[in-house]
Amino acid sequence: MELGMMNRTWFANEELQDKLSGYIIVFGYSCKSLLRGKSLTEEGEDGTALVKRRLISQKELDLMHNTPCWQPHFCLDMIREIIVQLHTIPGGKGLRIDDSNKVHGQLFRCLDNTLKDLNTLIGNCVRVRASGLPASYDAITMTSCIAFFMIASVVWSMAIGWMTPIIVFLASMIIMFLIVMGSKLVDPFGLDKVDIPMEDFCATIEAQVHAIDERSKSIITAVSSGTQQRNNGAIPFRRKSSATFHIPKLA
Repeated sequence: MELGMMNRTWFANEELQDKLSGYIIVFGYSCKSLLRGKSLTEEGEDGTALVKRRLISQKELDLMHNTPCWQPHFCLDMIREIIVQLHTIPGGKGLRIDDSNKVHGQLFRCLDNTLKDLNTLIGNCVRVRASGLPASYDAITMTSCIAFFMIASVVWSMAIGWMTPIIVFLASMIIMFLIVMGSKLVDPFGLDKVDIPMEDFCATIEAQVHAIDERSKSIITAVSSGTQQRNNGAIPFRRKSSATFHIPKLA
């Protein structure tokens, strides 16, 4: 979100701004695919839908798929290239702030720091994806559980008699349910009902980026209109202000 706001606040080329906003959205979807161990072009992922929504071209999607790298890194490289293109437009027309201004270096540093944070998130996604339970975890746990209840049923039968099968059945079902649920939650990025709704997260990010784009246009229009009215004398400048709340005196 922060990168989207900086995009609309500091840059002035609408075509490249739209392209940058598109890759911010694609970055979220590519992280979702990375967590699932898939590519955006695979069935069930959002590559084709992103092309239809004109957030990315088919040529760029194919290049992303054929490039031997994690796809979120491809998105970051494209974002960096777009920022470079905005800075190299002749006459500084890609920026709303003169590139000779002292604040220009600080703004570029803010952009670079934000991209570094996104790059760190990619590493976090890879680490979460790679860290899981051993393949034999379920088999060992189930075997131990069955062996325990078989031995326990012999011991319990001397104390509770005919109630033993009922107690063992209920207790084993509860334990088995917890084991299966734990195994499902180890990989919560799939399409099961207990998994994290990543599609909703990505859709929310996309909606918020579009909202930032629309809001920035309205804000720029409102500020420009207000400045013009003030210059024409339609709206008087506020000469002084009075506090609308009580400020206590400190002893």
